[in-house]
Formats: sequence, structure tokens, C-alpha cells
Amino acid sequence: MATLNVTHIESLTLNGQEQGSTNSFSVAGINNIDKRIVSVPTSEITLVSFSTAVAAGTFNEANVRYIRITNKDATNHLYLVLKNEYSNECCLKLDKGQTFIYNADLASGVIDTMLANQVALGFTEATGDTADGSDDVTNITANGAIIPGLRYTHDNAQTVANSSVGAVTGAANGVSAATAHTLVTRNASTGAESVANIASHTSGSSDTNGTSTYAAGFGDLVEITAEANSGAITVEVFVAST
Repeated sequence: MATLNVTHIESLTLNGQEQGSTNSFSVAGINNIDKRIVSVPTSEITLVSFSTAVAAGTFNEANVRYIRITNKDATNHLYLVLKNEYSNECCLKLDKGQTFIYNADLASGVIDTMLANQVALGFTEATGDTADGSDDVTNITANGAIIPGLRYTHDNAQTVANSSVGAVTGAANGVSAATAHTLVTRNASTGAESVANIASHTSGSSDTNGTSTYAAGFGDLVEITAEANSGAITVEVFVAST
């Protein structure tokens, strides 16, 4: 078991004054590291995968503490695609010589660290019915932006703290309008989902067309892929875990 020490140094002199800075952090309890040099072609390949158990090329999502990907090429850029458990993806351009660091949670790894949507992650929805003792929000008619993982609160119904959107009916990652969805809570250490039933409330939790508020939530990072824009690009991958 060892401590990983990471230091970021920026050095820049303008008008005779040093404008750079140095920032450091340490991660204790590191037991495993994986450091690889990978040749990335112009077709998408998987660099790293994450799941609930270790396997070939797959890291335990709860144990990951630090991920670094460096483009070693002197000319060309590459594309990194990050995917979460809900199949939401975002794409980043990593230019020549540059480094991308994915910031894992220092207690729970890459569990609940990533969410992406085609539209804004925060919005309100004025349709949808709630019922006392139910984990369902039904009869939604207006919004196509609802995806699993978004945090959920309601102006009338008493929802469980840190409730989020579970299974969605009538929508595929926000492409079409949702008609209903369940509510879940997530274990901060394991990522396991539990049903989040709406509790009784002094003004009643059964509500027709009450205002629901959706906010940025998170899902587990499950995969990072890469694709070179030209030729084969050498990439260094470093992953540290407990």
C-alpha cells in the first residue's frame, strides 16, 4: 500500500512576473496501478473499462482513484469518448502533447461521477402525477429531456433525499419525450439503486401536474474509448486504484 502524489505545475512569465502556480494532492491507500502505452488507430478502441468486479482490461469502479491519459503524438489529436452506465456519452478532443485527467471520487471511485444529456441538465417540468407511497411519476406530457440519473425534487410531494430518475418510459436518453419514470436512491459507496417511494405529506403527496425539478445527477463511468484523427497515435494510460 502506498500514497500517490500528484503535482500540477504551470510556469509562465509575463512582464517579468511569474504567473504560474503549483497545486498538489495525495491519495493514500493505493494498492494497484496500471500503466500502458497504447497505439490508437483511426477507428474507436476501448482504453479502459469499469465495472463492479475486476476483469481483463476492466477496473473495479469503486476502487479507482486516479486516471490519466496523455497524447504522446507531436502532430495529431485524438478523441476521447466517456460513457456512463446509462449509455450517455460525451466526447473530448485531446490535442498533441496534452493530458486528460479524470477526477475519481476519493471515497467511491468512478461511481456516480458522470452524466451527459443532449439538452440542459437542469429544468422544471409542470406535468406529471405523483402518488403517496409510490416510486412512480406518471402522465408526463411535455419534456423530452428526462434521462436516468437526473436528481429529482417536487414542489408538493415529499420525496426521499437525493432521489433521482430511475427507469424511464417513453424515452431513450432524452431523444423522445418521457411519459413516466421511477424514482431511486443510490448507495454512495457501491452505486446500488434502491426504490425511493414518495412519503405522505401534510398537504398530500398525490398531486396532478405538480412541478417537478430535475437537476444534474450522476451515473457510473463505465468506459473510456479513443480514436485518432490521423494515423496511429501513441497514448499513455495510467490508472491507480486501492
